[in-house]
Amino acid sequence: MTPRPHQQLFILRPRLIVIILAFCVLQLLAMPASAVEEYPLKPVDTSSPRATFQGFLELMDKGYQSGVGLIESYLASSRLYLTPDEIANIKDARHYQISAYRTLDLSQLPPVLAGESSRRLAILLKVILDRIDLPPLELIPDAQAMANSEFKHWTLPNTEIRIQRIEEGPRKGEYLFTPETLDRLPEFYAKIKDFPYKPGASVGWYDFSTYSPAGVALALYRIVPTRWLVDAPRYQHRFLLLDQPLWRWFGIMVILGTGSIFIMLCFRLARYLIRRPTYSGQWANILRPFSLMVVAWAAAFVLADILRISGSIYAVIVPSLNALFYLACTWMVWVAGGAIAANVISQEGLRIGSIDSQFIHLLLRLVTIIVAIAIIVTGADQLGLPAYSVIAGLGVGGLAVALAAQQTLANLLGSLIIMFERPFAVGDEIKLKDTAGIVEKVGFRSTRIRTFHNSIVTIPSSELVNSTIDNMALRESREVKTFLNLTYDTPVEKIERLIEGIKQIIKTHQYTDKDNIQVFLYEFGPYSLDILVKFFLQVPNRADELKERQQILLDILRLAEDSGVEFAFPTQTVHIMEENCGQPGSGQANSAAQHSKTT
Repeated sequence: MTPRPHQQLFILRPRLIVIILAFCVLQLLAMPASAVEEYPLKPVDTSSPRATFQGFLELMDKGYQSGVGLIESYLASSRLYLTPDEIANIKDARHYQISAYRTLDLSQLPPVLAGESSRRLAILLKVILDRIDLPPLELIPDAQAMANSEFKHWTLPNTEIRIQRIEEGPRKGEYLFTPETLDRLPEFYAKIKDFPYKPGASVGWYDFSTYSPAGVALALYRIVPTRWLVDAPRYQHRFLLLDQPLWRWFGIMVILGTGSIFIMLCFRLARYLIRRPTYSGQWANILRPFSLMVVAWAAAFVLADILRISGSIYAVIVPSLNALFYLACTWMVWVAGGAIAANVISQEGLRIGSIDSQFIHLLLRLVTIIVAIAIIVTGADQLGLPAYSVIAGLGVGGLAVALAAQQTLANLLGSLIIMFERPFAVGDEIKLKDTAGIVEKVGFRSTRIRTFHNSIVTIPSSELVNSTIDNMALRESREVKTFLNLTYDTPVEKIERLIEGIKQIIKTHQYTDKDNIQVFLYEFGPYSLDILVKFFLQVPNRADELKERQQILLDILRLAEDSGVEFAFPTQTVHIMEENCGQPGSGQANSAAQHSKTT
């Protein structure tokens, strides 16, 4: 009897369940393999020579297939442009190559050269390995074998290509291709470049990466069809100058020429802006180092990553451009510090040359010096000079400068003390030792004082901080003290009226201190009656003091004239005595003695 449809489903259900369970098991078994692909950040295994060697070959093969292999497939088609998926795959090839670079010991290369050098060296090592006989992987020592081995390195049989354990640094314990091996790769390649490729080799990779404009094609793939650049005649690498094809020399001249023109235009624009009265010359000066910095960075990037220059040209031009970049950064920081200081002083309305303005200049200068040193140390480290050597050199140089310029440093510290303690300000009248005058400028080394004889006295700051300074500008009021010398025949009543009148003149004056007025008959002088006149003027500066002092003294003169009081002149009375009055002429002598009062 034939089963009904629902009975057939019931009969097949156990089989269906078995099939579903089998499918699930297969999926579970497949999960570890897919999980490996889900860790793109997982580093290459460098725990042994075998792991390092195998990881390098696998990653470079993937990079070749995703990069050059894809380009070859594109060139074999009739399409004009690369598809977005092909561009994405080419970018993924870069990821495989960067992972392969981790198997190379690049510690002897300057960081500024490590990027492009690692790409070139990895490809060069791969094409060398593609032309020689390689041992089976099981014959290459693994981690266990190296743990039991006395020597922590392995050399590829019949070659001088060596993988060695790193004994210090951040990659301690890893097995990497040694710097000596990487340094001799061009020599090794020259010996075997005519050997045939082994099966599965990366055919033509070195020539393609070294001489073709692949970097330019990838940079312009949206504008210029990649085929027009990459599929150029294959003889392009036959005409070489210093191992660079002619098209690359043309690109070098275009890049450097364009950069030079841009720098020249920026320098001219800076000169033009400086001449304009409405524009700050300090900010215009930033254009000069800024143009150098931009051109140096852009030219180094284009030449290394797009034109992909190589060999000795790369080793000379790229470090030189990076050195220029860091020097330009230092210059720009220095100029920017001065521009910021000038802008702050202008915004705050500070007087040029004042202590506040000098302090702002000094503070920003110290900041720019610290930043400039940090840039120089960073740049030296990128160029391959150890940072500790640069710092040590700066320290030794600084010590030598300090010993040779002790007095200069003492003056600098003195200026800092003056700026912090502010015993006086620009424009103050001060007295110290034998010098008195108006402070005209406080500098980093000395202070300039304009004396009342209109001369300039420059005093080192170290002497100034050790001197007793009398700041006349900080007086709340300015003392005026003088004596009026009246003749002895002046009546007492007139003297009393004169004293009261002078007190009234001082009390009614606008700028006098009314609580401290001293007008008294002070002394019987040798030729006059001396009246003390002492009071205080509440004025801000010397010019106002002289003006108000003159006004009060003129009022006193008018009062004396109206009162009929006369001022005495210095006089002396001489008495001549004659011992023998009976002698001839004694009469005239007595007469002379009586009338010998002399003015």
